[in-house]
Amino acid sequence: MPASKLPHKHKLVVAGNHDLGFDDTENLNERVSHYQGQGTPRGYRLLTNVTWLHDKGVEIDGVTFYGSSWHPLHGYPFYSPRPQLEKKWKKLPSNLDVLITHTPALGYLDTYTEWQPERWGCRHLLREIEARVKPKFHVFGHVHQGYGALSSGTTVGRSTTLGVIKSPNAHEIPLFYVNTTTPLMLKDQPAH
Repeated sequence: MPASKLPHKHKLVVAGNHDLGFDDTENLNERVSHYQGQGTPRGYRLLTNVTWLHDKGVEIDGVTFYGSSWHPLHGYPFYSPRPQLEKKWKKLPSNLDVLITHTPALGYLDTYTEWQPERWGCRHLLREIEARVKPKFHVFGHVHQGYGALSSGTTVGRSTTLGVIKSPNAHEIPLFYVNTTTPLMLKDQPAH
């Protein structure tokens, strides 16, 4: 079902490396071969009834959100080498309620296991989250096997990757609710 058809009042979209045609800065000559010639230029213009967040934020009912699509995987849309990623993450606003990125922070549900296990998270993003941005929630994707939730004690990391890798069943989308009259909490945790 397209995001625009979901029944929710507010729908936030952050594109990722498989969203071909959404990145106007992508060097198409460097795209991985199996995606050459695919995608819709300016595909984001086809989005309706959603808010697309790419290096921008929005406030909804007093809750601040900020989204960014960048990741360090060469050959895909929204690729940025790690030194440039460090500069991009330094531009994230501070004191967010919810940070939404395509790539995870290093050590947060970021282990890719398809070939040889390795961490795909970004250490520069982790540094900015822990030292300055300090969002209450960090929602991310990119690593298909890294779904779930965990907490650093300050920020709850929530991976919403929907990917099927050698699995007949798609993962359930882990949901959380932001309640603006009490502290932010996960849906399955009681308020304290």
